[in-house]
Amino acid sequence: MENISVFLKTTISILITLAIITSGMFLWSASQPVLQLANGQAAAQARELTEQQYSAYDNQLVSGSQIVTAYRRYATHEGLVLYVQFYKNGTYTNFGMRPDEISSACRNFNYSSGQVEEGTSYNCYADEDDLTSNYSSYYISPQSRFRATLIKDANNTIQAIYFRSQ
Repeated sequence: MENISVFLKTTISILITLAIITSGMFLWSASQPVLQLANGQAAAQARELTEQQYSAYDNQLVSGSQIVTAYRRYATHEGLVLYVQFYKNGTYTNFGMRPDEISSACRNFNYSSGQVEEGTSYNCYADEDDLTSNYSSYYISPQSRFRATLIKDANNTIQAIYFRSQ
């Protein structure tokens, strides 16, 4: 009789353990789609928050002083390039700037189409002093008007801002 009692206790313990494990596995598999959806939404919100800081330059008319502000604001954004095209003394001046000042190299840029092209250019050497000095060939008048456009890569990540004089 004692053996039957031990056998029943062991069997019931194993069945209860299996029931708990089965219900845990069921809950885990049922929660996976919800977890994936939550991760996707969190990533989308993070991308929106990141891009929100650039919204002032998304197809907007900006002044020359806002270009200087953008240069200062994005000094900590490694790899971001500001491309500028303005009309002065009968000619267009095209140049790029890297606010992080890590390098003077940037990707080739087609100023007429507003598109980044393959290859590297070393014309990203203008800095804040060049923008604000009346004697610089890159001087931008604070009152001048520009159309700002965000330049994104294939992954829809912002890699540059293009300012074209109006």
